[in-house]
Amino acid sequence: MSRRLRTVGMVLSTVVALSGLSATSAVGVARDKTPVADRPLLVDDVQQQPVVKGRWMFETASGSPLVTPDASPSGNAMTLYGGAHIGSGWVDGGVTLDGVDDHGVTSAVPVDTGASFTISAWAQAATVPQTHVALLSVPGEEQSAFTVLYVPSATPDTDPGRWRIAMASTDAPGATVKQVDHGGFFSPTDWTHVALVYDGSAEHLSLYVNGELEELRCADDDGDGAQDDPTCTGRFSWADDVGSFKSAQPMQLGRARTGPNTWGQYWPGTVSDAWAFQGTLSPAQISMLAVGMPGMPTDVPGGN
Repeated sequence: MSRRLRTVGMVLSTVVALSGLSATSAVGVARDKTPVADRPLLVDDVQQQPVVKGRWMFETASGSPLVTPDASPSGNAMTLYGGAHIGSGWVDGGVTLDGVDDHGVTSAVPVDTGASFTISAWAQAATVPQTHVALLSVPGEEQSAFTVLYVPSATPDTDPGRWRIAMASTDAPGATVKQVDHGGFFSPTDWTHVALVYDGSAEHLSLYVNGELEELRCADDDGDGAQDDPTCTGRFSWADDVGSFKSAQPMQLGRARTGPNTWGQYWPGTVSDAWAFQGTLSPAQISMLAVGMPGMPTDVPGGN
């Protein structure tokens, strides 16, 4: 829990520094972290409830190559390749990957990536990566439906880097690829909870790190509509108008497709408690996953 408290404190202090808000106002900004889409409320938004479509706890594995089970009713087991091995993790078990060729592949794609879905996992890098590395991805033929990756910083002493989601609008050459970044964490070598939430009806993509969105606004103290410091850059870990496509290919753990017939960006570290949901989890439900409670049942957090 101390890790979560440190993260919230850092986000609040940065909001105060960039926005000129009081600490009390900054708390309000941090709590009001779900942007309101400028659109009518759709029936699907009210009626669609998330469904667990996969959970990989990495507590056991058997066979050659090793296969680790899916704890959800989907039975979507994950095969581990290279020297990937099961051991301890942040929540129950974990799988350790060497950053060279170790990876995992589900039996089938766990969610319809052309609709609303949520993906999450805990991750800890063995050392700070020097290049882009992928935690999870679902490839297509030409593009990836999504990739969750870590992007290193050019100034690692003062900047931890970024977690990033990249999502392609179509599975075609030249497709629009939207990215959202999140820099509100301490180090990739700490255990970090990362969650992708995609609302297909609103075409809205969100990236949570340790249960929080990133919302860093530049100050406009005189209220003229222009930021006071022209060099300030606001950061928001969500984006609107994000298209998606439905992939039929299985989910990859610890790597991403880098070309038509090539793979790369191998994750160098341990992954724990990976989930897949069809539908969007709420901010409160993401926060429940980010607590990292051992023995948590394989159900939608909070029951809905």
